[in-house]
Amino acid sequence: MSDRRAVLVGLVLPENELVFDEVFAECEELCRACLIEVDAKLTQKIDRYDPKYGMRSGKLQELKSLVEQFDVDVVVFANNLSITVAKRVHEVLGVTVIDRTSLILEIFSMRAKTKQAMIQVEMARLQYDLPRLTLDVEKESHSRGGGFKNRGAGEMRSSLIQRKYKERIKYLKKELELIQKNGEIAEHRRNKSLLAKAALVGYTNVGKSSLMNAMLGLNHREDATVFEKDMLFATLDTSVRNLKYGSKEFLLYDTVGFVSDLPQPLIDAFKSTLDAAIHADLLIHVVDASNPNWQEKAMVTEETLKEIGAGDIPMIRVFNKIDLIEEDAHMPLGICISCKEKIGIEELVESCLEMLYPIEKSMECLVPYSEMALLQKNRKVMDVEIVEYLEDGQRVRLAGEKERLKAFDEFVIEG
Repeated sequence: MSDRRAVLVGLVLPENELVFDEVFAECEELCRACLIEVDAKLTQKIDRYDPKYGMRSGKLQELKSLVEQFDVDVVVFANNLSITVAKRVHEVLGVTVIDRTSLILEIFSMRAKTKQAMIQVEMARLQYDLPRLTLDVEKESHSRGGGFKNRGAGEMRSSLIQRKYKERIKYLKKELELIQKNGEIAEHRRNKSLLAKAALVGYTNVGKSSLMNAMLGLNHREDATVFEKDMLFATLDTSVRNLKYGSKEFLLYDTVGFVSDLPQPLIDAFKSTLDAAIHADLLIHVVDASNPNWQEKAMVTEETLKEIGAGDIPMIRVFNKIDLIEEDAHMPLGICISCKEKIGIEELVESCLEMLYPIEKSMECLVPYSEMALLQKNRKVMDVEIVEYLEDGQRVRLAGEKERLKAFDEFVIEG
C-alpha cells in the first residue's frame, strides 16, 4: 500500500537523452520501493538545466496544474536537483520536492534495520547534503546584494553548518569503526573454518536474494532463507549463510544491490556493507536476463566493483529469469538459471565449488589417528578418499589447492 502520491518529472538533457527512458522507468520503480504511487508523469526536453527551476517556467506551471489536478503529496524528479532549485520549485508548487538521490537515500533509510546500516545511511545523507547546502547558503547570501556584510554572514553560517555536519560525521565514523571491529571478530571466527567465501552481487532487483534461497534449498534449509521481494533495494543489510553441497561447504553472502549513478557519498558510506564483496574469494554476478538493457546494468555493477576495490576478484556471470525469455530468443553466454523454476541452480553451485576449491594437486597420505581433527576440518574444502584403515592411521588420497595441501606434507607417503 502506498503512503504518498506523486507526479514524476524527468528533464531530458543532451547528456542523458540516450538512456533517459530507462532511467525514468527505473525512477518510477524507486518510487514504488519508497511506497510512493505515481499518479502522473511529466517530461521536458531542454538544452541545458535551468539554474532557477530546473525546467522552463511554462512547464513549471503545467507541473503545478498536475499537482492540483491529482492532489499529490510530492513531486519526484528523476534528475538530481540543487537544494536551492528544489526549494524554489517547492515554493511554487506547495508540496514536497525530492530528487533521485534523495529518493534512494529515503529508501535506504526505510530499509536500514541494523545499527550499522542506519549509521551508514545517516553518513551518506550528511555527506551528500553538506557540499550542496553550504554552497547554496553562500550563493543565497551573495544574491541578496553582494555586500561584504551579506557575504560575511553567509560564509559564517556556511562555516557553522560545515562544522556541525563534520562533527556528526566524525562521531558516526567512530561508531561505525567500533561496529566493524566487532564484525571483524565474528568474521575471524568464520575464517577459522577454512571455508571460502562467495558473494552475490548485481544490480538491484535482479534476484540475488531469490538465488541465495534457491541455493540454500539444495541443503533443504528453509530455516536459513533470506528476505526476498520484487522491489528495488528489497535487501539492504548483508546476509551470510553456510552452503553445503556434497562433501564441500562455502560461505555465501548476499549484498545490497547496485544502481546507476550512485552518488559517491553513498558508495563511500556503504563500502563496509560491501566488504563481503571486497573480501570474497569469488563474486557471483547476477544479471536479469529478461531485461533488454542488461548489458548496461551489468556494466554499472562491474564498474562500481572496480571503484570499491573488488575489480580483480574472480567472477561468474549468472543470467537469472531465463523463464521470462522467449524460446526463440538468443540466450546470453554464461550460466543461465531461473530461481523461480529452479533451473540451473546445481550447475551454478558446482561451478562455484570448482572455482573456490580448484584441484591443483593430489597426493596420498598416512594421517595418524591423532590428526583426525585436521583431516575432518579439511574435508569441507578438498576431496578426501579413504583408501584403508591401518594400525597407525588412515591412508587417504587428497586432492585440492596446493596451499591447502601443505598442511599434510609431513604425512605424504613417498613413492
